[in-house]
Amino acid sequence: MKKVAVIYKNSDNQEVIKYLKNNLEKIFENYIIVENHYLDELPSNFKIHADAYIITDETMLYPLKERITNYNNIVTMYRSIKKQKLYEISNIPSNTNVLIINDTYETSVQTLCSLYELGMGHINLVPFDPSDADNPQYKDFKICITPNEVHLVPEYIQKTINIGYREISFETLMRLMIRLELDFELTNRNLVRHIKSIAEPNIYIYNNYLNNFVKNYVFDSVINDSPTALIITNEKYHILFSNNKAKEMFNLKSKSAVIPLSNIMESDKFAEIQEETMPKDGIIFNGIQYFIEKKPIMLIDEIMGYHIILQNEKDIRDIEINAKKMLEKKGLVAKYNFSDIIHVSRKMKECINTAKTVALTDHTVLITGESGTGKELMAQSIHNYSDRKNMSFVAINCAAIPESLLESELFGYESGSFTGAKRNGKLGLFEQANGGSIFLDEIGDISPNLQSRLLRVLQERQIMRIGSNRMISIDTRILAATNKDLLSEVEKGNFRRDLFYRLNVISICIEPLRNRREDILPLISSFLGAKYNHLNDSNKNLLYTYSWPGNIRELENTAIHYNTLSTLPKYLLNTPITPLTINNTDKPADSVCIEMEILKIIMENSQCFHGIGRLQINNYLKSLQIKIGDANLRNILQNLQERDLITIGKGRNGTKITKLGIQKIKYF
Repeated sequence: MKKVAVIYKNSDNQEVIKYLKNNLEKIFENYIIVENHYLDELPSNFKIHADAYIITDETMLYPLKERITNYNNIVTMYRSIKKQKLYEISNIPSNTNVLIINDTYETSVQTLCSLYELGMGHINLVPFDPSDADNPQYKDFKICITPNEVHLVPEYIQKTINIGYREISFETLMRLMIRLELDFELTNRNLVRHIKSIAEPNIYIYNNYLNNFVKNYVFDSVINDSPTALIITNEKYHILFSNNKAKEMFNLKSKSAVIPLSNIMESDKFAEIQEETMPKDGIIFNGIQYFIEKKPIMLIDEIMGYHIILQNEKDIRDIEINAKKMLEKKGLVAKYNFSDIIHVSRKMKECINTAKTVALTDHTVLITGESGTGKELMAQSIHNYSDRKNMSFVAINCAAIPESLLESELFGYESGSFTGAKRNGKLGLFEQANGGSIFLDEIGDISPNLQSRLLRVLQERQIMRIGSNRMISIDTRILAATNKDLLSEVEKGNFRRDLFYRLNVISICIEPLRNRREDILPLISSFLGAKYNHLNDSNKNLLYTYSWPGNIRELENTAIHYNTLSTLPKYLLNTPITPLTINNTDKPADSVCIEMEILKIIMENSQCFHGIGRLQINNYLKSLQIKIGDANLRNILQNLQERDLITIGKGRNGTKITKLGIQKIKYF
């Protein structure tokens, strides 16, 4: 317990003296004992022994020089006014003459100065001298302000504003707390309560105290008590600071002298840290694995020191698990892996091997293929195989959302950007995918306006919310997919050429099911489960030879149909198991059959974005022993195009089947 000696000039105003003593004891509670002394009553040669001394006036310093034991621990008491009384004073009309009445002329002047410092300069304040109370100049005053000295107010005063006893100022209490080394949580709490009730002229000291208290509290509670070990060194790797966890790990004393980092760390690990290459396997302490991270502390371009972080491997794993749970709760996760892609065909194996190689990079990927081939499954697998697997995976179908909404979904918006916008604005999908991947399905269907904005994202890796003028940097990998021939769309002017080449960094084409028939039965076996054994050889042959224009999606629907009704769909049962063949003859076959066979050839031999040439079609017909001649084939193809069953392109585009043509085959 510390002793505080409060020294007054005399003992005249005991009410105030008692009030100030209670003030001190309320703030410092049981940490101090307050003793009051009076300068005019001190015996000769008497010395005051205390841990700190409070004087009420600086003029007392010289007379006390021989009376106190430690001249450095003197604090001058300043006084403050309660906030609640200032409002009434501020309402006094401007230029009004106001008398300030206190127990002495000196204290009246002090109160006057306090009011002026608090901004009460709109009124004329005059100090009252109780020893000259009959002075005729005071009789012109109608209003007075007094700190609880109402008994001194003359009768001619019509209005008295009693501001109560003045409190001990914040600055005085702060200096006393520092002198006594009582910077504890309890004393700070009491000091904060006190300063909230008083008006302080020096608002900067007041604000600095509150801000520093918050910063120090954060420093103690967040940094010192952090489960992560933190060490600060100078440029020579001498330890300047270590938090509680680091002290515990390395057995450092709370106030140890500056010691080299090499004294507490294995020589080989310390050497790796000096060479800027962190130990890949981290460091093991007491059987616990810690990962190390080091960052330089810079003053412009000069290294002043380093801060080194050691993280418990278990804590990192726990954070990753919790982060993944949050992403799963929001649905921002990729569910599928490459192991979920059922296949046996060489084409699909090559496709997956390419995708695995690409997944380990951060390049933009364009996944192409017909509808139902599993483009999103491939995108999710790429994400889960990459270094971003623990971060968010955001998928959006660009064709399923109206353009007016798609822009706000992708880029987000600020508060009040448009009618119907959320009051607090909204994060866009690019921001939600920051650190992870975003999958833009049906990318070929976005409007020219969005194509322009998307191009900037790909070029600059920055987005701007709707209604904002601020660019936001993002670290998001872009995966895109389309079932359109984007190169053809570029030639038609429907898709920006520069955007196409930005997207087409790495292209992965998923072949349609008809081009990898080896995968059909393994897939149907997976969809049907145990019921696959109920299929007879005829059913399996039918499934194998069918062209599957709807690809895996259609195959899955067929499995659902069979699981429910124990029979294949009717349209499938009506499909011929073997293709049409014509015996050795030079006569043209039935025209309808030939048309259907030509449609099948076009459908089954087209690549993702390349059709088939007329010469190739004729060769396929000849292999089926159908001889019609080049002129007849040209006429048939022209007729099929006029009926919107095929499209005949120039050069490498070749001839391709339309959706209507696929339907024609499906129901033939």
